[in-house]
Amino acid sequence: MVELRLPADWSTALVEGDRPVRPTFPVQVLLVLLSFVSSLLAAVVAGVLSHEAGTRAAGAVLYGGGAFMGWMTLCVTVLTALGLLGVPAGGGRRNDPGE
Repeated sequence: MVELRLPADWSTALVEGDRPVRPTFPVQVLLVLLSFVSSLLAAVVAGVLSHEAGTRAAGAVLYGGGAFMGWMTLCVTVLTALGLLGVPAGGGRRNDPGE
């Protein structure tokens, strides 16, 4: 039988042995870029759907902008809550495998 257990410490994204491993800065930049692109896609879809429903172009752009801000906020909040973004608990020290 397989048993699933949740980690006791939710502040770390990855664990190597007993030490937390945080994503490097380039990985964090890629995660933010992925959030930006997915937010842009959500904004375009929301704007087009709004325009097709009868909203004028300016209103559709505002609707798309709201969708962009909402989705981007949600993405960054979730990534930060999972410990994939932000300054590490050690005060911004680099991940040194020799520590």
